[in-house]
Amino acid sequence: MSQAISNPAVSPPGADKTILRAAAVQKFYRSGEETLSILRGVDLNVRTGEFIAIEGRSGSGKSTLLHILAGLDSPNGGTVQFNGVNIVAISDRNLAKIRNREFGFVFQFYHLLPELNVLENTMLSPMIEFSTLGFRARAADLRKRAADLLNQLGLGHRLKHRSSQLSGGERQRVAIARALMNDPKVLFADEPTGNLDFETGRQIMAVLEDLHRRQGQTIIMVTHDRSLALKADRVLILRNGKLERPGGASDTEKVPAPEED
Repeated sequence: MSQAISNPAVSPPGADKTILRAAAVQKFYRSGEETLSILRGVDLNVRTGEFIAIEGRSGSGKSTLLHILAGLDSPNGGTVQFNGVNIVAISDRNLAKIRNREFGFVFQFYHLLPELNVLENTMLSPMIEFSTLGFRARAADLRKRAADLLNQLGLGHRLKHRSSQLSGGERQRVAIARALMNDPKVLFADEPTGNLDFETGRQIMAVLEDLHRRQGQTIIMVTHDRSLALKADRVLILRNGKLERPGGASDTEKVPAPEED
């Protein structure tokens, strides 16, 4: 499959600028008189163009943290600022606009709509954003954008296929194309290879690396896979409800494995 997403390496405008900042983020659940603390004051700064891997054992809360950073879930305390805007405090309407226009999402289980074909699934974000008339007015340009992305991901021959006719790797590539449709400022990836075999997972990871290296895409990925985490610019471990930088390790050095269940 083709893994080239854009032109050779670029430095995105605003590189080294903090694009996403979490401060003292807390998440807990109450059951009767008991309180289960998942996140206990998480702090995180993400720079434009940075690739961050958040590693942690199963049940550590890493997906919960990713969902809060992406505005898909709300914390019980703390703030999450995207380009200086606290997305925890804004209206649902404005938050939905940010999620649709500024963020891209790649999940473990693809979440493709079975009634739509590959091209239509890729265009889902603008389908949601625009009215019927607004979408029709832009349809030709949007179809071209979607087809170009799918071609670059090696799916040009699958545009009219339904998700049931695709392999797991092909479904995940459609999900990546959908996530890129609106040229997101931040791409969130939640265990993007967790439902794939080793070789297919390696290909999907190569796509994410290429996006980061060539296009300067900002990526926040959660994973339990050490080999995937080490491909990021920075590895953080979620342990006991907080993010930890491995003591004394540089971004390229091996870091201690997370605790097992």
